[in-house]
Amino acid sequence: MALLGGAMLRDLAIVSTAFGARLEELRGGGTVGAISLLLGLSVSFAVGGAVAWAFGYRDAVSITTIGAGAATYIVGPVTGAAIGAGPELMALSVATGLVKAIVVMIMTPLLAPAIGLNNPRSAMIFGGLMGTNSGVMAGLAATDPKLVPYGAMTATFYTGLGCLLGPSFFYLVIRFLAI
Repeated sequence: MALLGGAMLRDLAIVSTAFGARLEELRGGGTVGAISLLLGLSVSFAVGGAVAWAFGYRDAVSITTIGAGAATYIVGPVTGAAIGAGPELMALSVATGLVKAIVVMIMTPLLAPAIGLNNPRSAMIFGGLMGTNSGVMAGLAATDPKLVPYGAMTATFYTGLGCLLGPSFFYLVIRFLAI
C-alpha cells in the first residue's frame, strides 16, 4: 500500500466518489447542506462526549478526542494528535467512529424508505448529518448507487470540517465546560 500512496490513496478514493455528481444537484444542497453539516457534527460530538463522560472521562482532552471519534474515525485521531491525547484515547476514538460507520452502513438501506432517502438532495443532507464516509457510501450504495456521489460529497466536507472544529472550537467548549 505504501508504494501506491498509503493514506493518500484512501483520500483520493474518497474524493473520486464525487465525480459522478451533477453540479446542478450540488448547488441545490446550499443552506440545508451547510446546516446538516453543522448539526451532524455537533450532535455526533455531543453524544460521543456524553458517552465519554458517562464512562468516567473528565478531562477536556479525553472528552474531546472521544467526542471527535464519534464524528468519524478520522476526526478523532486528528483531534487527539492536535490536543495531545495519548494513543489509548486515539484508539478509543477510532473504535467509536468504526461503530458509528458500521451502524450507518447497516441501517441506511433499512431506514431509507421511511426517511425519504431517494433523491440527490436528501442524500446530501444525509451525508452531512451522518458524516462517516464509509458508512454513508456503503449505505447509499445498498440503497441506490446513484445517490453515492451526493452523500459522499457532504460526508467528505463533514470530515474536513470536523478536523478543523475538533481541535479548536469543540476543544475550547469542552475545556470551558470541564473546568
